[in-house]
Amino acid sequence: MKKALKNVVRGMALGIVLGLVISLMFNYGYGTVQYYPSSPQFMAHFTHPLNAVLVSLILWATIGVVFSLGALIFKIKNWSLLKCTIVNFGIYYLGFTPLAMLAGWVPMTLKSLSTFTLTFLLIYLLMWLINVVRDHHQIAKINERIKRG
Repeated sequence: MKKALKNVVRGMALGIVLGLVISLMFNYGYGTVQYYPSSPQFMAHFTHPLNAVLVSLILWATIGVVFSLGALIFKIKNWSLLKCTIVNFGIYYLGFTPLAMLAGWVPMTLKSLSTFTLTFLLIYLLMWLINVVRDHHQIAKINERIKRG
């Protein structure tokens, strides 16, 4: 339980930091004079900009929690890699998608949701492949050390 709580807090912190960094990159990229934590559609829901920042922080923290808890799936020893991957993908997709919509990153249209889903799937597959190749490389190194004695 202590590990899970630590993981949640770490996920919240990482989510907030990444959300802030990404939002700053977008603000600098668009050359804005004021800071906008999210899209203009998102900002339109708030009469006070500080409320938008607060809600953004909460969303970013929640996104961090979703991803940090979803990663724990791969620590389940008696599950196959396929089962872990499918459950992990489901947690990430079902947890992140509504938060991305609330944050104003994905408009609530079928076309936008389809584009988001395809993009999410491609990014997930790319990250999964990178991790599998990295793990296979580490296993090969360990096996080589075992062979050498």
